Amino acid sequence: MFLSFLSHTLSAWFAFLLPVFGTYKALSHRPVSEPELVRWARYWSVIGIIVAFEYLAEFLISWLPFYWEVKTLFLLWLALPQTEGSTFIYQMYLEPFFRKNEVALDADVASINASTFAFVQARLAALWQLVWGAINKNAAASQQATSAPGQAPPAAGLNVESAMSMLRTFGPSLMSTFQPAAPAAPAASPIPSPTPSAYASSVNTPAAEHRAAPPFPEPQYAT
Repeated sequence: MFLSFLSHTLSAWFAFLLPVFGTYKALSHRPVSEPELVRWARYWSVIGIIVAFEYLAEFLISWLPFYWEVKTLFLLWLALPQTEGSTFIYQMYLEPFFRKNEVALDADVASINASTFAFVQARLAALWQLVWGAINKNAAASQQATSAPGQAPPAAGLNVESAMSMLRTFGPSLMSTFQPAAPAAPAASPIPSPTPSAYASSVNTPAAEHRAAPPFPEPQYAT
């Protein structure tokens, strides 16, 4: 268990994390170092072949004794700059094979991509037909169950008229939820109560000054 964990840790560090950082440095520094880019491109090409092989056949050989230890040493040989095993494998095996079979590989890749796309499209269409048939069947069953006796059941399935009816029914209420609330009316300012000074000023008006004077007292003669 400990040796397996140690192998995974060493592989993750030296075969993946450090090469990722080295690739970043090669791409980010200007001017770009072409030898470094070539080196890391070759490395990731070889790693891609190794990972593809693991996806296909690792379950057949992973039970062999010391499999993870051997794999760790192999990945270290590929990744370490002192050995550069990935450059050796690329130049000795991958590059000659790809150069010799490039035209045939291009045609095979295009054919496999087209066949895969057609297969996935056909399976998705069949799945959609199955789901749509189940929806229509359930809708027809529910409509027949709710229809009154003696009346012809409505047409099964979903149609444009039912969709438009639902839109007219629930559309206004749905749109009202997205409208902003109307601003509250400003509170009416209270009417100020008259103050004594205001009352006095209202009494002392020109109309009050022109009121009728009291009758002049008549003189009294002594007898």
